Amino acid sequence: MSGRALHTELTAVRALVADGLAEVGDAAGAGQVWLRSACTRLASLDGVLVEAAGMIATPVWVMAVTAVTFVVVVLSAAVAEALGLGVAGVLAVSGTALLGTLAAGPWAGRRVRVALGRRRLGPAPSPVRGSATLTEVPEHLLRARVRLVSAALRRAGADHWTAPHLRRVIRTDPVVRRLAHADLLLCQAIDCLDRHLGDLRKDMP
Repeated sequence: MSGRALHTELTAVRALVADGLAEVGDAAGAGQVWLRSACTRLASLDGVLVEAAGMIATPVWVMAVTAVTFVVVVLSAAVAEALGLGVAGVLAVSGTALLGTLAAGPWAGRRVRVALGRRRLGPAPSPVRGSATLTEVPEHLLRARVRLVSAALRRAGADHWTAPHLRRVIRTDPVVRRLAHADLLLCQAIDCLDRHLGDLRKDMP
């Protein structure tokens, strides 16, 4: 599945989830534990989709990390030398700067992925307001899950649709791993809504 096709699918999923979240949010009131839990998961889901769209190809990421590491080491060594530090001082400053860069790597990487994902997918979609009464799981969320699972399977490839292959792809492909996480959040949200509706049916005379 090409990157452009994936981004088109994720844009559609984001719009469906936003509409579903608006419908659930309009119905959520004080004390509605299941509805609040569903809203929390649906709100988190958009960030996961954005990060999935912002993933950078591994060779490009390796080259970028290598370049940044080289620049940090060279600059820190130059600063240490300008301060008149000896060889031990240059090594200490360079090592400290390198460790700091590596420690900040995951945080910086996520920020880059989110920024790139927002650029690729555009701004958060404007939801269509729903009814203030929730009588069933919003159709938008069910359609979103179908499209999300379809996108993940196409990303994994038709030859990797068995459970063992999918588990392997989830471990090795960061995009599929994030799509699986998004699907988990969506399933949990739908389950929360089912529990809420089940409680309502129990309370009916």
